[in-house]
Amino acid sequence: MEHYTNLLIFVFGFSVIALASGQIGRLFVKAKLPLITGFLFTGIIAGPFILDLIHEEAITRLRFVDEISLAFIAFAAGSELYLKELRSRFKSIAWVTMGNLIVIPTLGAFAIFSLADFIPFMRDMAFSGRIAVSILAGAILVARSPSSAIAVVNELRAKGPFTQTALGVTMITDVGVIVLFAINSSVTDALLTGLGLDLTFVVLLLAELLLSLLLGYLLGKVLAFILSRHVPRIVKTGGILLAGFAIFILSAQIREINHTRLSFEIFLEPLLICMVGSFVVTNYTRFRPEFVTTQAYKRIAH
Repeated sequence: MEHYTNLLIFVFGFSVIALASGQIGRLFVKAKLPLITGFLFTGIIAGPFILDLIHEEAITRLRFVDEISLAFIAFAAGSELYLKELRSRFKSIAWVTMGNLIVIPTLGAFAIFSLADFIPFMRDMAFSGRIAVSILAGAILVARSPSSAIAVVNELRAKGPFTQTALGVTMITDVGVIVLFAINSSVTDALLTGLGLDLTFVVLLLAELLLSLLLGYLLGKVLAFILSRHVPRIVKTGGILLAGFAIFILSAQIREINHTRLSFEIFLEPLLICMVGSFVVTNYTRFRPEFVTTQAYKRIAH
């Protein structure tokens, strides 16, 4: 009983802070900053490291709010990748994405290596160690935030070639960085241990990526089934969000089973799965208009 009472208190406190963040966000808009900046600022101030209005225990208990929100954002991101509108910009998206995956990690790794003497934990490292840290940092620098991109696009109600190209690059880079990080991690491990490259790790990461894509395709079929039902829109919206939340639960359960029964870890990226599911509905079913309307993510963002 106490468990549910505490959860109810946490949800109520979170709701109050979420409402307050909307007002604070508008102050940031007046200062010519994105609305999401105000949300982030509110979270930092209200979190356990400053005012402690939301305790660390509450953050753990409210994890489901984060996962439902991320599923929602991933669906919104995938629905933006409409092939008929992007077809004329494939070449631009491909070139920019390749630039992100080659130029950024290369220059980033070079910068980190050049500044090694000014980075405390790298000062006493051997040459191979500095190289290892640099190439891993270079891969991390490629990472983008689809949620932030979607939030800014929704706030500004941006449309047009540049917006679609930017979103396409952000989503595809988010997939490419998974593979890049896997390869760089394997190279880093070889440099630090003095052993050869462990290609098993790279193969496992690629298998995880393929499995995530397959689950994303199946999720797309589930979403299409929900949208095909003759039920009120609010029921469809709830079903879509529950389907996305179920993906996060499935990913967590598979990871937990790995720790107890397998000698290696399989991690399925729930954001990628939800994004692919949304992409399938948007491009390969007749439910795209209803799917976008059912999400109503643009109106919710405002």
